[in-house]
Amino acid sequence: MSEVTSNPTPYVGNQIIIFGHPARIDMMLGTQRSSEKQHSSDSDDDGNALLNNLRLMASVELEVPVLTAQEEGVRPTISGTRELRLYRVIEEDDEVYEAVLRRSEGFEDIIVERNYLLRGIPWTVGGSPWTVGGSPWTVGGSPWTVGGSPWTVGGSPWTVGGSPWTVGGSPWLDMADEGGEAIRLRAERLFKEQWAFGPTGVDTEDILNKTHFGKEDGEDVVVGIFDTSPFPVPFTNVTLNMPPTPLELILKHPIPGGTPGGCIGFVGNHGLFVAGLVHAISLKAEIQLIRVLDDAAQGTLFNLVTAIYEFVNEQVRRGKRAVINLSLGLHGSDHPDEEDWDGPDLLRDALERAYALNIVTVAAAGNENATTDEDLPAEFPARWRFVLGVAASDIKKRRACFSNQGDVMAPGGAGLKYCRPPIGHCSDESCPYMLISLSVGSYTGYGYGIGTSFAAPLVSGIAARLMARLDTIDSDVDLTKPGVASATVIHLIKASAASNDGVAKVT
Repeated sequence: MSEVTSNPTPYVGNQIIIFGHPARIDMMLGTQRSSEKQHSSDSDDDGNALLNNLRLMASVELEVPVLTAQEEGVRPTISGTRELRLYRVIEEDDEVYEAVLRRSEGFEDIIVERNYLLRGIPWTVGGSPWTVGGSPWTVGGSPWTVGGSPWTVGGSPWTVGGSPWTVGGSPWLDMADEGGEAIRLRAERLFKEQWAFGPTGVDTEDILNKTHFGKEDGEDVVVGIFDTSPFPVPFTNVTLNMPPTPLELILKHPIPGGTPGGCIGFVGNHGLFVAGLVHAISLKAEIQLIRVLDDAAQGTLFNLVTAIYEFVNEQVRRGKRAVINLSLGLHGSDHPDEEDWDGPDLLRDALERAYALNIVTVAAAGNENATTDEDLPAEFPARWRFVLGVAASDIKKRRACFSNQGDVMAPGGAGLKYCRPPIGHCSDESCPYMLISLSVGSYTGYGYGIGTSFAAPLVSGIAARLMARLDTIDSDVDLTKPGVASATVIHLIKASAASNDGVAKVT
């Protein structure tokens, strides 16, 4: 059974990921000998012992798109097909990992990585704000229980089908005896009028009152939300009725999960909550909800990187501009092995490639500041320069007490005295402490949430709007060059935030 380490940056303790050309991986591991490359540091006996301690669990062939040029500061990209392998270590995990690392020296085109654990990072979340009774869901103390989890990985072609599910007509909204329709309409009004969309937020109130939509609303742009999903695997798409236009959500299932009816608690709705906020800002963008986190909002690096590559390649083939939303992260400080650890190489490599292909990545900064007086830096991947890291702001345009630092801020909520969650302070009213978005676990279709997880999608929506009309913003810029469109969008968002007390806004 897989075990989770107790390190500050948790990983599955007996798993190793190797990424590179299949023949080169085999050569490195010793299954294929080369006259030009012998490793004096490991004898044949050592090599045999190493191989006897590795069992291949999963492998995925991934296309790595060709780049014709490189932007300064982005590492060279190798074209062609590469393989992502997940190995299980039979015994002596640390020794085997170190042996594989030693063997990888000299193979600069190969990445060896722990299978790190990632988590969705809302600060606190609750069920329906209009039926709040019961304990709040506090994610910060969630146990890391991935050991033995039967996650089928590697982009398996899940057999899916069936008709789209129209949530607006679902049974939990048909509550005439209790005034269900009136409650739903009130919830929609509160959603539209929440402070996050107003002048102290991203200043987009007019968008939610539109009746005609155009290029500026994110047309022909794809937003990939890598997160949880409350929808079961057989569903390929779902339409959710929300103002001013329905959200047509495309569903992808790199890992199984989801419960019919969405009755799994708010954590499983985390990705849907995010999707509702993206849609509210960018009404015409195509939104894909890609399940890489389980119903406890936890996932692994192997699954995430596989899904990112498949998303990136899909958009390259389609010729689409795209945005990646990552309301998830992992710690980078106090890493046990390296003082200046810069996050997992495998994820950094994938997002660098996305950046060079003019796909913007927006990531939540993290919520670790709730229990410290320090101004903590963003978690990974929000900390990297080619990713736009988003901190949470409150209704007064200050950085929320729980929020790590970021490149920009966006509404994420606030804490009460001593940075306590404001659960119970938002029932039956428009709440100045939280954000409102979609939740299929609620008969109104909406719920409350707090955290940088929910600040990030507001910025992703802004990024999609900018992507859609980049050609008209600066005709002198060659947007086909690697990294130019990504850099331009990130620069524009930072500039809008700088003119608005650090809070990103629609321009």
